[in-house]
Amino acid sequence: MNPLAVLLLPILCWAPLVTQGAAIVPISQTVGFTNSANLNSPLGSNLSSVVDFSSELPFVNHMRMARPWFSASSTTFQDNRPLQLDLNGNVLSLEPGQFARTVVFTGTPADPGLAGKGFHLFYKGQGRLSYNNVDVLSQSPGHDVIRLRTISGSDTELTAIITIEQTDIADPVRDLRLVLPGGICVKNPLQRVKGVNDCPPDEFLAFSRHDQDILFNPEFLQRIQSYRSLRFMDWMRTNNSTQTSFDKRPLPQHQFWSTESGVPLEVMIALVNLMDMDPWFNIPHLANDDYVRAFATLVDQDMEPGRRAYIEYSNEVWNGLFTQTGYATKKGIQLGLNILDNGQIDDATGMVRFYSRRAQRIFDLFSEVMGGSDRIRRVMATQAVVPYFTEEILKFGKARSKTDVFAIAPYFGDTIVDQTKRDELLSLGVDGVFDWLQNDNNAVLDFGSLPSIDRVILNQLQVLRQFGIPLTSYEGGQHFLAAGSLSNDAELNNLMDALNRDPRMKSIYLAYLKKWRKRTGEVFHHYVHTDRWSVFGRWGALEFPSQKLKDAPKFNALMTYIETTPLP
Repeated sequence: MNPLAVLLLPILCWAPLVTQGAAIVPISQTVGFTNSANLNSPLGSNLSSVVDFSSELPFVNHMRMARPWFSASSTTFQDNRPLQLDLNGNVLSLEPGQFARTVVFTGTPADPGLAGKGFHLFYKGQGRLSYNNVDVLSQSPGHDVIRLRTISGSDTELTAIITIEQTDIADPVRDLRLVLPGGICVKNPLQRVKGVNDCPPDEFLAFSRHDQDILFNPEFLQRIQSYRSLRFMDWMRTNNSTQTSFDKRPLPQHQFWSTESGVPLEVMIALVNLMDMDPWFNIPHLANDDYVRAFATLVDQDMEPGRRAYIEYSNEVWNGLFTQTGYATKKGIQLGLNILDNGQIDDATGMVRFYSRRAQRIFDLFSEVMGGSDRIRRVMATQAVVPYFTEEILKFGKARSKTDVFAIAPYFGDTIVDQTKRDELLSLGVDGVFDWLQNDNNAVLDFGSLPSIDRVILNQLQVLRQFGIPLTSYEGGQHFLAAGSLSNDAELNNLMDALNRDPRMKSIYLAYLKKWRKRTGEVFHHYVHTDRWSVFGRWGALEFPSQKLKDAPKFNALMTYIETTPLP
């Protein structure tokens, strides 16, 4: 059957379950779906940012990850004029000669599984839409059918461009939804089917009518089902956040979940409830107490029984790449936390002391709202290679009694910024680098082997034992990155790609995770689930949702570890 014909098939009329102000409950959960694939799983994962260039594709409605509307014209792709938008991010009106434009599925290379796929584009209102880099199969009021195609002259790039050329000010084009044909059988949200004939009687739900009830892309759910927990740091756009008050947070009814505010909290809770996982939330560094109370209230109300939420203040407050570091440093100085016991001044110590102070306040607020700390795991975290920070954080105030788990990011590999290490890596080649990773037998590459990372973990554990607090990871995995003047070094980046795609990376990952398990019984949180590789890093366990297991040694290793090394 032509997959684009499924819209013509009879579809059940399920009542929508999403209302403003109410918890989001995916319909499969209401009919009894439970996820058993992650029982006793020893692994969690970070998820990638929801942006137009993400390859993770988590939602049925792909417009959620599209770039927010920007101004354009018939001759200029983007002209930076302001757009008149409503509170949900929809275009209200256009100036003479002005267009509103968005893009989705950007990034090179594209997921091979997207090429040639057809989509339904639904919208409300009156106006005229146009497209670039797609084949338009049909157009009718409120509903266009399009098919993705590679950009002319390229066999690896897909970028769908959607433009509002005209809109009726009395009934503007709004609430765009970009969904695949087909749907799910209501009791199995992890598999996409073509139509009603692929489901038991009365169980077919079409994406075209029920994207808000299904919400999550079945392919995404199928690939994450074995994780015990999900860290939403990037979904929340934690790094460099400007969020202060809860009334400015993202909402489910917003056209885009790809803004600087991130994905709505209701959506994150809906995902972990559906998949029987624990969430890991990162509270923005500028969030005021009312924000924290409101956030905790929503978690308390909507998170199903049996779930425990990891609560962390911001992310990598020690990392000078992010604005939260400067903020914490400044606050530490203002509060006099940078004055050591011997009277000397140390701004880095003041920074981590403020981090500890604010984190403790956030933990207290959650406990007040949620009637105690039984449903949360209070996380402190710092740079893996600085156990001094760990000690300063935990001995400040009452941190010891308010912290349930301490987290680091014990990455292996290294960030290469100098010519000497660059030349050494290239001289070793893929075979030599794998040998060094296992045996720590290279004087030039002085950090990043598995034995060296194990020593980092042991150093952290030595500090944590005096506080009686267990060790977990907030991130981890490989960290082969060319940076600084070497960031675009083609030869170096090609080597790093080859290392990550080599089948031996699976055995390296398994050895790495085995060492972790030997040191701590806590869940390891990998960074990151799905993300295309580039000069900015090879973080994705999967490069694309459609990638086969045999071609993804890191994801293969994670799934093997889950199967062979269960936790209680």
